[in-house]
Amino acid sequence: MDTGVGLRGEHQPLQFKLYDQWDDEDDLWIKHRLEALVNQQITPEQLALDMDHRITALTRRNRDDGVEPQRAEQFIGPFFQALTKMCSAFPPYHAGQNQLIALAKALNALPRHVIPEGLSPAQLEEKPWITTTLWGFDDPYQEGNWKACAEAFDFEHVYIWAPYRSRNYDSAMARLTCAGLIKCAFLSSLRFILPTDDEYPDLTKRPIDGLNKIGNYLVGAAQWILGPEECRSAYTECQKVEQVDVRQRKLWSREHSAEWKRQFAFVAGDERFAQKYRSVAAQAHHQMLTCEQEEELRQDV
Repeated sequence: MDTGVGLRGEHQPLQFKLYDQWDDEDDLWIKHRLEALVNQQITPEQLALDMDHRITALTRRNRDDGVEPQRAEQFIGPFFQALTKMCSAFPPYHAGQNQLIALAKALNALPRHVIPEGLSPAQLEEKPWITTTLWGFDDPYQEGNWKACAEAFDFEHVYIWAPYRSRNYDSAMARLTCAGLIKCAFLSSLRFILPTDDEYPDLTKRPIDGLNKIGNYLVGAAQWILGPEECRSAYTECQKVEQVDVRQRKLWSREHSAEWKRQFAFVAGDERFAQKYRSVAAQAHHQMLTCEQEEELRQDV
């Protein structure tokens, strides 16, 4: 799938920026295996099982042996933080990105089971105790934010402004959102191509850099539209409500969908924009029209 037409080096992974000087044993365990995953040295299914076994063991350590049992968040939080760092490195539908998406799906597919939250064996005899259910990404009660996984994407988002990284990040978030695993739509670059957004530049005052700013945001925004599955998912969500307040982390609405279509058409037809932006805009506009036509045909059947 071509999701970034005209961008030089568009198909090359970027530097991971994965490791930190304060990484501990658990951080390194996670990060080494994520690297092995994207390098095709381990399958998503095997890593999912390894992670499940490790976190279960860590929360059941015997305090009597001088080892403190961990809370699930002490492992789950760093995992999501590492995952978000990797998501900005790979172009849309690159093999590395496919592995990361497959890992989230593999974790979600594991049998649900309950683990105690950092209790010693003696404490396990006492009830009730705090528990975590692994790995309920698609639990409807979690609303796409199981164990604050969407917040990890929000935290990393502020560090990702380079155009390639932003595009890659949007693509990964769109795929995770479309799969019903992690709802990241409130972070989508689609919001930045709404003229009502503070990031949308006034082209009469910024005739040069404003064009590039809109173009770069548009390439990221298009990742939520260019893929047929992503476009259908966005279209379906938008049809549920007429208007929303983006300040409440809500993005999907018929009003916004109509505006995005106008923005894609605007950039595609305006010669002031670089051709690389116009090409992506034209593809996204065409995909939105196609999605609408397919839905109309389904309703007529």
